[in-house]
Amino acid sequence: MRYKDWIIQAEEDLDVARVLLNAGKYFAVAYYSQQASEKALKSLLIFLGKDPGKTHSLTELADMIEKEGLEIPSNVKENLMVLSPHFIISRYPDASNGIPARQYNKNIAEDLYKRAKEVVDWVKLEENQQ
Repeated sequence: MRYKDWIIQAEEDLDVARVLLNAGKYFAVAYYSQQASEKALKSLLIFLGKDPGKTHSLTELADMIEKEGLEIPSNVKENLMVLSPHFIISRYPDASNGIPARQYNKNIAEDLYKRAKEVVDWVKLEENQQ
């Protein structure tokens, strides 16, 4: 696995989230923001020589990164905690207690996009500093 492939796809997912934000598809912004963050973290784990496995939990991926001795800033950790559940709740009515498309608005979507951008930017910085 090439870590650069994962970070490139993370950036693409982040761009899709931006396009969807501008189109008013806020539930999909949540999903792609989570995906961008997940792929960025997996990129970093691969960069560190570890197999990230198949998990979608951003907090589990963060734990794996920290076990490798890399400290994750508190703001990035918080972003991961906020973003992680949107893998499920942005897609399934039974997980979000309603229609996902009606559970999000512009403010929520903008916040999730911003958080994902911070995660991706942090990963890129770490990979460039190593």
